[in-house]
Amino acid sequence: MSEQAVEKAGDVLGWEHLRAPDLRGRTVVVTGASDGIGREAALHLARWGARLVLPVRNRDKGEAVRARLARETTAPGPDPVRLVDLDLADLASVRRAVTEIAGLVEGEQVDLVNVAGVVSPRRQESVDGFELLLGVNALAPMLLVESLLPAVGGRVVLVTSHAHTSGRIDLEDPHFRTTRWSLPRAYSRSKLTAMLWGLDLASRMPTGTELQLVHPGWVVTNLQNASGNAVVDRAVTAASRPLAMTAGEGAAAVLLALTQPLPPGSYVGPDGWQHLRGRPTLIPRSERACDHDLARRVVDWMRGEVGLDGG
Repeated sequence: MSEQAVEKAGDVLGWEHLRAPDLRGRTVVVTGASDGIGREAALHLARWGARLVLPVRNRDKGEAVRARLARETTAPGPDPVRLVDLDLADLASVRRAVTEIAGLVEGEQVDLVNVAGVVSPRRQESVDGFELLLGVNALAPMLLVESLLPAVGGRVVLVTSHAHTSGRIDLEDPHFRTTRWSLPRAYSRSKLTAMLWGLDLASRMPTGTELQLVHPGWVVTNLQNASGNAVVDRAVTAASRPLAMTAGEGAAAVLLALTQPLPPGSYVGPDGWQHLRGRPTLIPRSERACDHDLARRVVDWMRGEVGLDGG
């Protein structure tokens, strides 16, 4: 790894005390790499020598990102950036992506990073009838990650949110079919569900692998555009920009969780006030997100929803 690459890592990520990792010989599967934090994380991984597999929902945006990464990559060998079609709102698409990814990475040293997520201004359902935020932010990632575990030889990183601290689990009506839906309630529930799944999965990771959880902080990305009104979305983005972190700064926590020595099952996020911004460090999770009994009940329910047997 060149000194220039080391300096770039320090300048952009605030890692003055850490050397940029050498990821040559490793393959990283990164969801959500078409935009924002995922795209910035993929860019650094390419510069550090990793081969990349990018499951994307929008093929045109994916091709544009692949073209940029192909210019930046230091990974040896042909075809260092590969695309796979993936729609997390459709479990059939997830299953097809699992099969394709498993074939692409056979025999490679694989890490898996799930960045992709969604917000919505109103209650919607996925193809499979799940409340959309719960389906895309927790249920589909569970199916994707757990189905790909046999291919993982290093780390799984799950990007969640500190919004989980206000989340409540309701296994009687998880999809808000009879209770009142609101964006804050649905989003925090989806993120608490993902945190509980992560807590449980960390204890089940195969020997030689580990899981890390990440809260990237308050970051200006396309997820800001959740009101359904273009004028309001532009105003929110303009107001957020001076205060929130950039996507590149938000990616720092993801990259730290993937590449640096950490206790297995850690929760990484910004060190500033309310963990909204700052440099990545280990941060505390909510009491509910540490409840192993609740995690087991939630995971059993999740496995039933996505059709994973033998939990």
